[in-house]
Amino acid sequence: MLKSLNPQQYLGATTTVGPVLILAGAGSGKTKTITHRIAYMIRQLGIPARDILGITFTNKAAKELKVRAQALIGKNVGQGPTLCTFHALAVSILKKEITHLGHSKNFSIFDQADQMSLIRSALSLYRAEKSFDAKVIQAKISYLKNQGVDEETYGRSKYFSPDDDYDLATEYVYRFYQEKLQFFNSIDFDDIIFMTVRLFRKHTEIAKLYSEKYRFIMVDEYQDTNPLQFEMITHLTSTHQNICVVGDDDQSIYSFRGADISNILNFEKQFSGTTVIKLEENYRSANPILTLANEVIKLNKQRKVKSLWTKLPG
Repeated sequence: MLKSLNPQQYLGATTTVGPVLILAGAGSGKTKTITHRIAYMIRQLGIPARDILGITFTNKAAKELKVRAQALIGKNVGQGPTLCTFHALAVSILKKEITHLGHSKNFSIFDQADQMSLIRSALSLYRAEKSFDAKVIQAKISYLKNQGVDEETYGRSKYFSPDDDYDLATEYVYRFYQEKLQFFNSIDFDDIIFMTVRLFRKHTEIAKLYSEKYRFIMVDEYQDTNPLQFEMITHLTSTHQNICVVGDDDQSIYSFRGADISNILNFEKQFSGTTVIKLEENYRSANPILTLANEVIKLNKQRKVKSLWTKLPG
């Protein structure tokens, strides 16, 4: 099963205990490594599939991970591993535990049209000499939630300025908006992870329960995680350190959505005793392309040192 892996991929697939950081350059076979790692743990080490959690960012990536892992694992392993997105995992947790946060289990998730309707209602009641763009307010609230700032603490946070008219309007709208969500027993898309993290903060026994449930955790595209997603991971690893993250700091392009590159750059500081594995052999591009890419990328000031190479001729 592991014969098709190169030496670094093999190391990534078979290093299963403790924190592991796999720096996977573009086209270096990271999905192949992850799926073989899952299959190795189940088929070779006898780890129950239900103990394994794999987290991705998109439904498409999660589906590919499931299909490729299933092909290696086979159909006779009973319950398979949990392979899903951050949001899918958080929703599954909230459906069982959201009563601890004052909602009932039959909560609904507001779409963007629902959100805008609430925000416009709040702005219609807000007394000000100028008008405000509801889309800008919605974007600010979304950003605040992804930074872990709620309506109660926003006015005291570094993100608030009493001299900024939009910040003052956002403070009013944010409170109104959350009160209405609570009234309708609803949450929005950004609340999914935010509320899961708040749940873990307030009820550490629940965080411990899910940490014990998922004894082996893998996170794909780790360079794109934001502060809340990082905190969610730290809660899920509260009873163990079997965390394997895969990513490439050179491909971090989502800071405008709140992604924090320091999560991958500081992983070894946050998880002591980390094993670092570099996937540098590229199977996608010819040598001249990689030579040019390496010359450009090496100018980045904040990055882990690695250099892609290939056996493909120019």
